[in-house]
Amino acid sequence: MLLDISRALRAPGEEIFFEHCDSIPPQDIFGEEITFTDVCLKGYFSMAGESLHIQGVLTAVANAVCAGCLQPVAHQIEVDFDEIFTRISRYPQEEEMPQDEDEERLEFEGSKVDLAHLALTLAVLELPMRFTCGEDCHVLSNMQPDEQITHACQKDMPDQHPFSALQQLLTKDQEV
Repeated sequence: MLLDISRALRAPGEEIFFEHCDSIPPQDIFGEEITFTDVCLKGYFSMAGESLHIQGVLTAVANAVCAGCLQPVAHQIEVDFDEIFTRISRYPQEEEMPQDEDEERLEFEGSKVDLAHLALTLAVLELPMRFTCGEDCHVLSNMQPDEQITHACQKDMPDQHPFSALQQLLTKDQEV
């Protein structure tokens, strides 16, 4: 996913529209393979000094299976982004070296910017906790609601907070 930014390098400060469509490789997330289709980044980019400002929207479709019935599910992704890429020099000088090596920052070199990592990060962060085919999923509708589940400790004290016994111990210790 290389974006050509040579126009922004020649005209600093000018916002330039871009539309960049590409693909994201399938991802194994918690043992489930998720594929992405129709991945497209649209927006504007501009140069300001040694920084490239890119803003816009990522759209994609995440394909997985329903957590209940295991039928295929397509989840629409649309997320806004606003990022700064820093130009790195081929010949780094002492003062240009980053102070914190663990700090994650977006960088580019030359007249092309790789947007693959940005697109992957945005898409994965917008995924739901679990994929479902909707309210009409026959498997999930037959499951017992969470409100009806009671734990052994809740039977003894149904109207009290689970940590109320600890609070009482703390209060007793403070009085001594």
